[in-house]
Amino acid sequence: MTFLVDANVLSEPTKPAPAPKVVEWLTLNEARVVVDSIILGELLIGILSLAPSRKRTRLERWFASLERTIECLPWDAAVSRRWASLVVTMNKRGEVLPVLDSMMAATALAHNLTVATRNVRHFRNAGVNVIDPFE
Repeated sequence: MTFLVDANVLSEPTKPAPAPKVVEWLTLNEARVVVDSIILGELLIGILSLAPSRKRTRLERWFASLERTIECLPWDAAVSRRWASLVVTMNKRGEVLPVLDSMMAATALAHNLTVATRNVRHFRNAGVNVIDPFE
């Protein structure tokens, strides 16, 4: 099984007191995790939003290392078609998914991935297989 790892899981080890369960989960599944460009963008927005500081510099180095070592799935035509279909289907059910989450869900659905996230409800509502490494 391959996991599309959400920013809230991937960034956990960078915190001053990371959740041990998440760090252990990431270590055990390191060879089976991927991201998409949406997740990388989310992470970088958080880093670039920080004022220049040691923390920002440390996170910029972490991000550069992450970019070199993790597989990043592209946003392509197949994913965009899956995303459009997902948004329309959910809208017809009266459900709205935040745009970035819906884009990540479409990536997971198009590639048959399980999303690893703390935000389980949104992804389950989109029909995505999901796990919460925090639990």
